[in-house]
Amino acid sequence: DADWMSDPLDEWLVNLDSGETVLDRDTMAAFAVGMNETLSIRDALILSLIIDEQRCPKTQLMEFAARPHSKRNKRRMGELLTVAFEDEGIVPDKERCHAGIAMLLDIADAAPVPYCVQPLAVAAYTLWWLGDSRAVTMALQCLLLDEECSLAAMVFSAAQRGVAPAWGSG
Repeated sequence: DADWMSDPLDEWLVNLDSGETVLDRDTMAAFAVGMNETLSIRDALILSLIIDEQRCPKTQLMEFAARPHSKRNKRRMGELLTVAFEDEGIVPDKERCHAGIAMLLDIADAAPVPYCVQPLAVAAYTLWWLGDSRAVTMALQCLLLDEECSLAAMVFSAAQRGVAPAWGSG
Protein backbone atom coordinates (compact mmCIF):
# COMPACT_ATOMS: atom_id res chain seq x y z
CA ASP A 1 0.00 0.00 0.00
CA ALA A 2 2.89 2.36 0.74
CA ASP A 3 4.33 1.89 -2.75
CA TRP A 4 0.86 2.15 -4.29
CA MET A 5 0.04 5.44 -2.53
CA SER A 6 3.30 7.37 -2.23
CA ASP A 7 3.26 9.28 -5.55
CA PRO A 8 -0.53 9.78 -5.63
CA LEU A 9 -0.46 11.08 -2.05
CA ASP A 10 2.31 13.53 -3.00
CA GLU A 11 0.15 14.89 -5.83
CA TRP A 12 -2.92 15.01 -3.57
CA LEU A 13 -1.10 16.96 -0.84
CA VAL A 14 0.48 19.41 -3.29
CA ASN A 15 -2.97 20.08 -4.74
CA LEU A 16 -4.51 20.56 -1.29
CA ASP A 17 -1.82 23.11 -0.44
CA SER A 18 -2.04 24.96 -3.77
CA GLY A 19 -5.80 24.80 -4.27
CA GLU A 20 -5.27 22.98 -7.57
CA THR A 21 -7.93 20.37 -8.19
CA VAL A 22 -6.79 18.53 -11.31
CA LEU A 23 -5.27 15.11 -10.65
CA ASP A 24 -3.42 12.93 -13.12
CA ARG A 25 -5.59 10.07 -14.44
CA ASP A 26 -3.22 7.48 -12.95
CA THR A 27 -3.50 9.21 -9.58
CA MET A 28 -7.29 9.19 -9.78
CA ALA A 29 -7.26 5.49 -10.66
CA ALA A 30 -4.85 4.72 -7.82
CA PHE A 31 -7.12 6.45 -5.30
CA ALA A 32 -10.34 4.94 -6.66
CA VAL A 33 -8.95 1.40 -6.56
CA GLY A 34 -6.98 1.97 -3.35
CA MET A 35 -9.96 3.27 -1.38
CA ASN A 36 -12.13 0.43 -2.66
CA GLU A 37 -9.59 -2.21 -1.65
CA THR A 38 -8.21 -0.68 1.56
CA LEU A 39 -10.33 1.60 3.71
CA SER A 40 -7.20 2.79 5.50
CA ILE A 41 -6.30 4.70 2.32
CA ARG A 42 -9.71 6.38 2.49
CA ASP A 43 -9.15 7.20 6.15
CA ALA A 44 -5.72 8.71 5.41
CA LEU A 45 -7.36 11.02 2.86
CA ILE A 46 -9.97 12.06 5.42
CA LEU A 47 -7.22 12.96 7.87
CA SER A 48 -5.39 14.94 5.18
CA LEU A 49 -8.51 17.09 4.87
CA ILE A 50 -9.45 17.65 8.51
CA ILE A 51 -6.07 17.70 10.30
CA ASP A 52 -3.29 20.15 9.46
CA GLU A 53 0.02 18.87 8.14
CA GLN A 54 1.89 19.83 11.30
CA ARG A 55 -0.19 17.38 13.35
CA CYS A 56 -0.43 14.78 10.61
CA PRO A 57 2.36 14.98 8.00
CA LYS A 58 2.65 12.79 4.91
CA THR A 59 4.80 10.26 6.78
CA GLN A 60 1.97 9.70 9.26
CA LEU A 61 -0.65 9.49 6.50
CA MET A 62 1.50 6.85 4.79
CA GLU A 63 1.73 4.91 8.07
CA PHE A 64 -2.05 4.97 8.38
CA ALA A 65 -2.54 3.85 4.78
CA ALA A 66 0.14 1.14 4.77
CA ARG A 67 0.01 -0.20 8.34
CA PRO A 68 -3.49 0.45 9.67
CA HIS A 69 -3.46 -2.53 12.03
CA SER A 70 -0.40 -1.55 14.04
CA LYS A 71 -1.39 -0.68 17.62
CA ARG A 72 0.52 2.59 17.46
CA ASN A 73 -1.21 3.68 14.24
CA LYS A 74 -4.66 2.69 15.51
CA ARG A 75 -4.11 4.66 18.69
CA ARG A 76 -2.73 7.72 16.85
CA MET A 77 -5.55 7.75 14.28
CA GLY A 78 -8.11 7.49 17.07
CA GLU A 79 -6.44 10.34 18.95
CA LEU A 80 -6.38 12.58 15.87
CA LEU A 81 -10.00 11.91 14.96
CA THR A 82 -11.17 12.39 18.56
CA VAL A 83 -9.29 15.67 19.00
CA ALA A 84 -10.52 16.93 15.63
CA PHE A 85 -14.11 16.10 16.57
CA GLU A 86 -14.03 17.32 20.19
CA ASP A 87 -11.73 20.38 20.10
CA GLU A 88 -13.72 23.44 19.09
CA GLY A 89 -10.45 25.19 18.29
CA ILE A 90 -9.80 22.87 15.37
CA VAL A 91 -11.69 24.51 12.55
CA PRO A 92 -11.70 23.37 8.93
CA ASP A 93 -9.40 24.88 6.36
CA LYS A 94 -12.27 25.52 3.97
CA GLU A 95 -10.11 26.09 0.90
CA ARG A 96 -8.25 22.83 1.53
CA CYS A 97 -11.51 20.95 2.09
CA HIS A 98 -13.12 22.35 -1.06
CA ALA A 99 -10.05 21.46 -3.12
CA GLY A 100 -10.27 17.93 -1.71
CA ILE A 101 -13.99 17.68 -2.44
CA ALA A 102 -13.41 18.78 -6.04
CA MET A 103 -10.70 16.14 -6.51
CA LEU A 104 -12.84 13.45 -4.88
CA LEU A 105 -15.78 14.27 -7.15
CA ASP A 106 -13.49 14.08 -10.19
CA ILE A 107 -12.25 10.68 -9.00
CA ALA A 108 -15.84 9.50 -8.52
CA ASP A 109 -16.88 10.83 -11.95
CA ALA A 110 -13.99 8.97 -13.61
CA ALA A 111 -14.59 5.68 -11.79
CA PRO A 112 -17.34 3.11 -12.33
CA VAL A 113 -19.35 1.56 -9.51
CA PRO A 114 -18.10 0.29 -7.05
CA TYR A 115 -14.91 2.39 -7.32
CA CYS A 116 -16.77 5.70 -7.13
CA VAL A 117 -18.45 4.96 -3.79
CA GLN A 118 -15.59 5.64 -1.36
CA PRO A 119 -14.52 8.92 -3.03
CA LEU A 120 -18.16 10.06 -2.80
CA ALA A 121 -18.30 8.96 0.84
CA VAL A 122 -15.16 10.96 1.69
CA ALA A 123 -16.64 13.98 -0.11
CA ALA A 124 -19.86 13.52 1.92
CA TYR A 125 -17.83 13.29 5.13
CA THR A 126 -15.93 16.46 4.24
CA LEU A 127 -19.17 18.30 3.46
CA TRP A 128 -20.54 17.15 6.84
CA TRP A 129 -17.31 18.31 8.48
CA LEU A 130 -17.84 21.75 6.91
CA GLY A 131 -21.47 21.87 8.09
CA ASP A 132 -22.73 21.77 4.51
CA SER A 133 -26.25 20.36 4.12
CA ARG A 134 -25.27 18.71 0.82
CA ALA A 135 -23.57 16.02 2.93
CA VAL A 136 -26.91 14.24 3.43
CA THR A 137 -27.65 14.06 -0.29
CA MET A 138 -24.18 12.83 -1.14
CA ALA A 139 -24.24 10.23 1.65
CA LEU A 140 -27.61 9.01 0.40
CA GLN A 141 -26.21 8.77 -3.13
CA CYS A 142 -23.42 6.55 -1.78
CA LEU A 143 -25.89 4.36 0.06
CA LEU A 144 -27.98 3.94 -3.07
CA LEU A 145 -24.85 2.72 -4.86
CA ASP A 146 -23.67 0.57 -1.94
CA GLU A 147 -25.95 0.07 1.04
CA GLU A 148 -22.98 -1.36 2.97
CA CYS A 149 -20.94 1.89 2.84
CA SER A 150 -20.40 2.46 6.56
CA LEU A 151 -18.89 5.94 6.16
CA ALA A 152 -21.88 7.14 4.15
CA ALA A 153 -24.25 5.63 6.73
CA MET A 154 -22.39 7.42 9.52
CA VAL A 155 -22.48 10.75 7.67
CA PHE A 156 -26.18 10.36 6.87
CA SER A 157 -27.03 9.46 10.46
CA ALA A 158 -24.88 12.21 12.01
CA ALA A 159 -26.27 14.88 9.68
CA GLN A 160 -29.86 13.76 10.22
CA ARG A 161 -29.40 13.86 14.02
CA GLY A 162 -27.62 17.22 13.99
CA VAL A 163 -24.33 15.77 15.24
CA ALA A 164 -21.40 17.99 14.25
CA PRO A 165 -17.76 18.48 15.15
CA ALA A 166 -17.18 20.73 18.17
CA TRP A 167 -16.13 23.69 16.02
CA GLY A 168 -19.57 23.71 14.35
CA SER A 169 -21.66 22.94 17.42
CA GLY A 170 -21.26 26.26 19.16
